[in-house]
Amino acid sequence: MSRKTIMVLVAALGLAGTPAVPALAASGDIQAVVGEKVNLRAGPSDDAAVRSTIARGEEVVELRREGSWLGVRVLRTGEEGWLFSDLVKRQAASTLGSGEAAPAQAGFGRLSPGFDGLVASISDTLGYRFADKVEQGANGTLRVVPTQEWLYNTSRDAKMFAALALYQMWKNYNNGKPVTVALGAQGPAAITIADAAKGPEITGPTLGSAR
Repeated sequence: MSRKTIMVLVAALGLAGTPAVPALAASGDIQAVVGEKVNLRAGPSDDAAVRSTIARGEEVVELRREGSWLGVRVLRTGEEGWLFSDLVKRQAASTLGSGEAAPAQAGFGRLSPGFDGLVASISDTLGYRFADKVEQGANGTLRVVPTQEWLYNTSRDAKMFAALALYQMWKNYNNGKPVTVALGAQGPAAITIADAAKGPEITGPTLGSAR
């Protein structure tokens, strides 16, 4: 996974500079807008305020459904809102809960199905899974053990960007509370980002401790 792919992941998930919000129950399907200019609304109703408009071809990830309305996140901007279901067309189906083989899933389904669907779609593009194991520990700890394929095919910078993306996702999921994220199996090779009194501290191979 290249640095560009990681940055696309961060933007697609709305992780950069977005407020902390709880994860939504989600299908994870990727939808493309088919209307010319589609209103992204604050709620599942024609009477809800319009947050922005989305052009034809823009892709969104489905977070939830309510009647004929879809709660979505815009991949390009990370903005969330509601679209009428007739104005989008499915581009990539989520494998969550479908009974398909584990390699199609990213491993985050229990925690954040929407995130799981996006990571799974990137895994499909790469041809191999990103995560081998996802473990939730005590005191806001999350450990993500990547696959050997991902470790072998990524640079040090890409691993760091991935750790930062995971940290922000986990921070959002916990509504801004202190968290710790470790990317890698237990040991000195893992990149760890932990909230401390003066802000998040990053440790990892040849990194020492930094803020």
